[in-house]
Amino acid sequence: MAHIPAALLTLGKISSEFCDVSVATRENLCTPAHTHPSTNYVLVSAGTLYLTLDGMERAVTAGEWCVIAAGAEHAERFEEATSVLVFWLKN
Repeated sequence: MAHIPAALLTLGKISSEFCDVSVATRENLCTPAHTHPSTNYVLVSAGTLYLTLDGMERAVTAGEWCVIAAGAEHAERFEEATSVLVFWLKN
């Protein structure tokens, strides 16, 4: 799998009534613990997302999905260039 093309990255988040979709490439970034009102389905297309959820960190690698339930406290860490596609299902 490959990183997300620049043309898609410039779109940022695409919004609709029931679901938003975002594409991003992150590197050398850690997010503090936070929550979202949406349920997020995350596909890693390149690199590795280190996701801390329920107090445990796990590696989500290229080609894998993870689900972050609405209201679940989580944190993200990106060491290498990592591309993700995120579906934000509005609850």
